[in-house]
Amino acid sequence: MKHSILSAFRKIGLLAAILLCFLLPEQVIAQQGKSYLDSLLKTAEQNYPLIKAKKLQIQALQSAVKYKQNGIIPSLNASYQVDYATANNITGMIYPQYIIPISGPPSKGNDYSGVPGSAAALNLLWEPITFGQRNSEVELAKGKLQFGKADEELSLFQQQVYVINAWLNYTLINDLIKVYQSNIDRSAFNLKQAETLVTSGLRPGTDSSSFNSEYTITRIQLIAFERQRDSTLITLKELVGGNLPAGIIVDSALYKNLPVLTLADTSLADHPEIQLGKADVATNELALKSLKKSIMPRLTLWSTGYARGSGIGADGSVNSSDGWQFQRYNYGVGAQISFPVLEIFHQKPLWKQQELITASSREQLQLTELHLNSQKEIATSNFQKALESARLAPQQFYSAEYSYKAIQSRYKSGLINYYDVIQAQQLLFQSEAAVKIAYYNAWKSLLNKAAYYGNLNLFLNQYGK
Repeated sequence: MKHSILSAFRKIGLLAAILLCFLLPEQVIAQQGKSYLDSLLKTAEQNYPLIKAKKLQIQALQSAVKYKQNGIIPSLNASYQVDYATANNITGMIYPQYIIPISGPPSKGNDYSGVPGSAAALNLLWEPITFGQRNSEVELAKGKLQFGKADEELSLFQQQVYVINAWLNYTLINDLIKVYQSNIDRSAFNLKQAETLVTSGLRPGTDSSSFNSEYTITRIQLIAFERQRDSTLITLKELVGGNLPAGIIVDSALYKNLPVLTLADTSLADHPEIQLGKADVATNELALKSLKKSIMPRLTLWSTGYARGSGIGADGSVNSSDGWQFQRYNYGVGAQISFPVLEIFHQKPLWKQQELITASSREQLQLTELHLNSQKEIATSNFQKALESARLAPQQFYSAEYSYKAIQSRYKSGLINYYDVIQAQQLLFQSEAAVKIAYYNAWKSLLNKAAYYGNLNLFLNQYGK
């Protein structure tokens, strides 16, 4: 009794070891395929020019925020000048724009001889209080920064979807090439069998010619798929920035397993496209606030210290050498508050324009939410149907395989002609390819679902298991 129990355990252990030998390689390959896909996504994030451009734009927007924050820093200008000019002057008021002022008392007449002069000054201008204008400009710059970050997140998300989609296409074509190779092997076997039967006189000579034609067709089809595989790989290479990670590993176990239908717990509010829309609305609201703050008064503090030198003395005498050195020194401090009294009438059309732009961005956000909600429902339904089709597809393959083996035996026995064998072979090939495509559609539908839910982990958490 004890011996029989030990024997049974040994058999179970042997069976488990055999199963592990078959299962572990697939699990290892699946994990390696998942790791390579992760490498593709990371490479795309680091190398794809669009993503790099978005990152640089973020840095530029960060500098713009810093620039607006630096508005609190006073303006301090130091200047020194020398000149050679006439000293004719006249009293009275004149609007200073485009006119160079001349200091000093009025002259008795015109004297066109020039004399040298010099001046130096240190001027400080500071606006410590802007009644909310500066803060609104800083907040607007921060809003644009948040919009830029949301735009970067959406671009990265979309690029990751493109990369995964291209990777699925590449893995599908690789698996279909294996299916085509199996079909070529069947065609080669049928050709060899027909040649043997023709040589022995059991089949007519046209059979070998027909099977040879079929064999040639299958090889041509394989070349076409290999060309498509190369094109898909080039597309994938472009999507990750021009250089694929080393050691490409095709997940051959992917189309032997189906994803699981799970309830998505991701809120639509987390979708990158929604986040971008919200950031757009917030930025437009801040722009409107900044425009309305532009009519607020400004408090300006100023101070100056300056020196003057002139080749003309107080009594009107001319001594040119005195013009090259300073003779009088002055300072001044002051405060000014300015009110743009009529600016509100100038700004109102801009306010109305920005209000309409803000309202438009809100409607655009609602449109995005409406579209994504509809696409979520469609993607969920498509995923369910794709799973149902993928579960049924192997049944067709098993039937076609059984039929092909039976017809092949009947052909060998001389009961049917070559056309029936070729037709059964084509049906087997198509049903085997249909299984791969059905599994691909299931994974592709899961990717679409993850894309419309805004959470790629819905796909990545099942890939490679």
